[in-house]
Parts: sequence; structure tokens; C-alpha cells
Amino acid sequence: MKVFVGDIKTGMRLAEDVKGANGRFLLAAGTVIEEQHLRVFNIWGVSEVEVEGSGGGENDSDFDPALVERAEEYAGRLFANVNKDSEPVRLLKGICVKRYAGMLSENLSLPPLPEYGNELSDIPEDHLYADAAAFMTSGIRLSSFPDIYYKIMNALNDPTATSESLADIISKDSGLSAKLISLVNSPLYGFSLPVESLSRAVSLVGTSGLCQLALSVSVMESFKGSGADVLSMADFWKHSLACAVFCRIFASQIPGTSQDKCFVVGMLHDLGRLVLMQHHPDEISLTFRLCKFHGLTGCQAEVKVFGFDHCQLAGELFEHWNFPPSLIVGVAGHHGDRSRELSIESAICSVADMMAVAMQYGSDGPGLVGAPYPGAWDVLGLPGGALATSVLKARRQITDILAIFGG
Repeated sequence: MKVFVGDIKTGMRLAEDVKGANGRFLLAAGTVIEEQHLRVFNIWGVSEVEVEGSGGGENDSDFDPALVERAEEYAGRLFANVNKDSEPVRLLKGICVKRYAGMLSENLSLPPLPEYGNELSDIPEDHLYADAAAFMTSGIRLSSFPDIYYKIMNALNDPTATSESLADIISKDSGLSAKLISLVNSPLYGFSLPVESLSRAVSLVGTSGLCQLALSVSVMESFKGSGADVLSMADFWKHSLACAVFCRIFASQIPGTSQDKCFVVGMLHDLGRLVLMQHHPDEISLTFRLCKFHGLTGCQAEVKVFGFDHCQLAGELFEHWNFPPSLIVGVAGHHGDRSRELSIESAICSVADMMAVAMQYGSDGPGLVGAPYPGAWDVLGLPGGALATSVLKARRQITDILAIFGG
């Protein structure tokens, strides 16, 4: 019987050999699973295994039927606007029902779903701008970044930058330095020995990797104090960081994909929406209500109101800020914008965004699960069990990273 990693229990016996995501032999058929084997499965990206007998994995029947019914009703509301027949959505909804039923069985409250009032809002006949470029030239005042941001950008674009020069740049900002060292020491990387200096962190993560992390952290810090009545900044960044963690976990299972780049794409994927919240709080609130009452996606509602969506705006913003092209493509394409090239990073972020919303880590604003853009899941080339594995891996990582950023 095939069992997802999340349902494996010690004492089960393997019916077939187990190999890692990269094909490496790990355990032989007949092995009785022990606690250390579960850690091996997580480390090597094993999503499911064949076990003898019925498996005995946790399933819905292990919970009080009344709790399962409540969990399914909650999931039904959360997944209300999405096609549940697509493979990743169908699998994820099943994972969520188990998670919600487990929370209820432990007398934990399920996170409240967004309401945004009960008044039906009409779809506007005209939108505010011709396109995102028109918004950019409308006289809005964009956030200014600290000097270290520009120094990091120069280092990121400089092929001759060394680990020593990068460590020297970052060391000038004690707060940034502390966050980066904490990130490198977190379960995100899982180094066996503590990393105590920036120069060591650069040597382990790489100049480009740490540059991208430093860039995303400096951008996040620049926007962190931006008030918005529509959505709390704590919820916004919690969602963004959770998406970043899921992005990195998926990237780790896809050979040749930069985990650090994917983390940054996930961390900054909704920055366009944050800028809209700053400048048009009433209108962005209207987009959330349109999602609820008319079944629109967040991007569809934004186009109706603004004339463009947050992905298109992010593309304009990131080009204005001279972000690396690969980050621009990854963020601007995470909902499948066909006017730009789509990349593996955009596909990963599209799936990770769905995961962060479904697991109720913070809020993206509309607060309802959306499907990855067409073809995104297939591009990843991962088995369905990777969704359950990623949920397990993400829990501790998200908790530790939120603590680093004070969330």
C-alpha cells in the first residue's frame, strides 16, 4: 500500500526499496521504519513509500466524524473559487481537511476566513488606469531604499564581487547582518555546524545566494512599517515568508533550480499588491470583495478595478528598481502572465502561493485558495506526494523564520 510521508508511522514495514528524489538508494524492502528513517525521508525528498499490509496511516476515519465534517465545510469555503478537479488542488484539499480535523481534535481554533463585509459590490464599468505603466507615471511616491540596498544591487550585478567584499558591505548594517546569519543558521539551510560570521555565511551560501537574500530582506524591511487598514502587515509578510519557504522546498526537489532565487521570488511575489494597498486602500478592498461575491481571482478583480494586476505592477516596479531579470520574470509571472516569459521560478511560486493560502499562513488579501496557473504544476515534474512532504517540511521552517523577522 502506498502511504504519503505525512501518514507514515514507526513500525510499518517497507514493501519496496526506497530511493531519494535524485534516485539514490536509501532503504531496502523489508525494513521496519523507525524514527530516524522518517528524518531520512524528509532530507532526501521522499514523498511516499510502499508499505506492507493496510499501512495503518492516519486517515479521516481516525477523527470524530463531526470534526471531519467541520473540517470539510471549512475547506469548502476556503477552496470555494477554485477548480477542485485539478490534481494539485484535489490533493491539497485532502491534506488540508486532515490538518483542520487534526487541529479541531486538539481543541485548536481554525483561522478565521476573510469576510470583507456582507454588502454585494458591483464590478466597476471603468478602471482607474490604462495599465501599470500609467500608474507608475501618475505621480505616486515610491518607497526609497536604504543605501545598502543599492550597494547590494551593485554587488549582485558585479561578476567580480568576492565573498569578502560582500561581507564587508552587509556588515555595515548590523540589523541586516543579524537577520542573514539567523537565516543561514535556520532549518532553511540545515547546516550541521553553527555559522557565526558573514564571511562564513557567504562561503557556504555563495555570493549570489546571499546577495539575493540580503536584497529581499532589505526590501522587506523598507516596506514593513507601511500601514494598511485593509490587511495587517503581519499577515501580509507571514503569507509572503510562508510562500518563500514553500518555494525553496519545491526548488530543492528540482535539479538545477536555485533554492535561494526561488525563496526571494516567494518572499517578494505580492509586493505589487502591497504598493496598491498603500496608494489605493479602498480600491484594493473592493477587489477583495469582488473575489468573494463574484468568484473572481485576485488578478481578475484587480484588472477590473485598476486596469492591471499586482503581477504586472511588480514587473514595472522591479524594472524601475533594476532588479535582476530572473527575479522580475519569477514574480511577474507567478499567476501566468502570458505577456512575459514564464520560468521555473514562476511555476514554483504559483504552486507555493496556493500552498501558503491553503495552510492559512497569514493572508494574501483575498484569502481564498487559487489554482496554480495552467501547466505550472506539470512543469515542476513532482509526484503528488510532494505536496504532503512539503507541508511537513515547512512547519518548523516557517515558525523559525517568522521568529527571525519578529512575526
